[in-house]
Amino acid sequence: MSHHCPSCQRVLYNRRLTHCGFCGAEIPENLRFTPEEIAALDRKMAELEEQRRQRERKAAEEEEARRHDAGDAGALSAGLM
Repeated sequence: MSHHCPSCQRVLYNRRLTHCGFCGAEIPENLRFTPEEIAALDRKMAELEEQRRQRERKAAEEEEARRHDAGDAGALSAGLM
């Protein structure tokens, strides 16, 4: 369900705001997120951010291991070791 500004009829792109990002009109309370909804969204965003960090950390570790393994083999085949 999309929510629209009652003044300019544009889609509300951020229901945390008290005023429309396009026309500046006040957004009625029934169209905004409640403090509880905002807190739940914040918790979910923090959880997703932590998951992203873990994926990046794991990918970096895997890349480092791959480079380490490939680097040793590459140096041997090139006659550098």
